[in-house]
Amino acid sequence: MKKRKATIISFILIIILIIAFVTTFIPTLQLKTKNMKVKKGKWVDVYYEKEEIAALDCFNLAEQRAEYLMGKLVIKEKSKIKIFIYDKQSTFQTKKYGLITLLFNLDWYIGDNIGSTVILTSPSNPGKLHNYESVKQSLLHEMVHAYEYLINPKIKKWLNEGVALYLTNGGQLKKGELKNIKIPSFEDIQTENPIKFANIGGYILADTYIEYIDRKYGWHKVLQLLKTNNYRKIFKKADKEIYDEWVNYIVTAYQ
Repeated sequence: MKKRKATIISFILIIILIIAFVTTFIPTLQLKTKNMKVKKGKWVDVYYEKEEIAALDCFNLAEQRAEYLMGKLVIKEKSKIKIFIYDKQSTFQTKKYGLITLLFNLDWYIGDNIGSTVILTSPSNPGKLHNYESVKQSLLHEMVHAYEYLINPKIKKWLNEGVALYLTNGGQLKKGELKNIKIPSFEDIQTENPIKFANIGGYILADTYIEYIDRKYGWHKVLQLLKTNNYRKIFKKADKEIYDEWVNYIVTAYQ
């Protein structure tokens, strides 16, 4: 009798856990929220909630810069992307990873991409660590990610973020500031975890990696790297050698 009761309780607990797990990901099933409006353009379609002025501001910026970004990434076919803008940061944060995201207190997390689709917090409600302008400019960053996805869905995060920062809202590291920052190890920059990437200073340093490759080898090599991630074929060097060259570069340029 006791064994049967224990089995029933275990079964009920498993069912509860399954329901809880599934519930966590319900927000990811539908990017469009109730009563969303849409502004359609030549390069982007922007879906938004009540913060219309901010959404149209983002729309205008995206329309102005899309062709330039596509040109830099040599995307020849016209690729129209969708952008979803949410009034609340909490709503935005659940759209890719589900409700579990809210447990991590990610105040810095205000924009992302899901494939070639962009999701964004409204600049009107930027959260604690951002302002209207920084959120608006991050839209361009996420648009680069959307275009990068079209080039290669499996780009390494360090390269992916580095290029997006380099083309849009990077340049945070100033000369003389490197002494206050720990340079991530070669192993560190292999991470695909967005939280670890942020913690190792990725958003401050990754664009300087692309900056170095661009200045030393040329932008065409950056584009080849995005497509293939094959350091040996492109540079005749291992990725660790390029990493070491980059470290020497930033120590000289930013120390």
